[in-house]
Amino acid sequence: MNSSATGLDRAFAALTYVMPLTSALTAYEITFRWFLVEQAPAVARVFETLLIPFSPLIAIERSQVLVLAVFIALFAFVVRNTDISRFIRYNVLQAILVSFVLSVCIRLIGFLNPVLPVVMFDALINVLFLGGMGIVIYGVFQSITGRYAEIPTVSDAINMQLPY
Repeated sequence: MNSSATGLDRAFAALTYVMPLTSALTAYEITFRWFLVEQAPAVARVFETLLIPFSPLIAIERSQVLVLAVFIALFAFVVRNTDISRFIRYNVLQAILVSFVLSVCIRLIGFLNPVLPVVMFDALINVLFLGGMGIVIYGVFQSITGRYAEIPTVSDAINMQLPY
């Protein structure tokens, strides 16, 4: 789907992917950080330096009450506000859904951690981190170029919630 989104709409749409980014970074903190520090300390230091601006957002992600408040505020004041362009509302709802799925999966895997083999736990968390980062990069790129980010199943759910 193509969009005739303005530059400001594109910027706001790209900004919404901060939510799934913080969810993916939570997965990074759980296990991938340890791997980088062990295998490539120089890369880990650079990555850690790049993450400093996201520290407050990661702290919000850890607080379930704040995450719920952000979700409710975005859903009520942005997604359901028809005065805001569909392009922004689409990307906000998609970012909320991706962030929710990542957070639930991370918490579920954390809950199952005692019964999962270490290798399986690490593999699942790494898949969530890398997959989340891939979705964020794809979503931001598509938003900046003014196109709708089509993520299978997620986009179908979004289109059912936001009719044209």
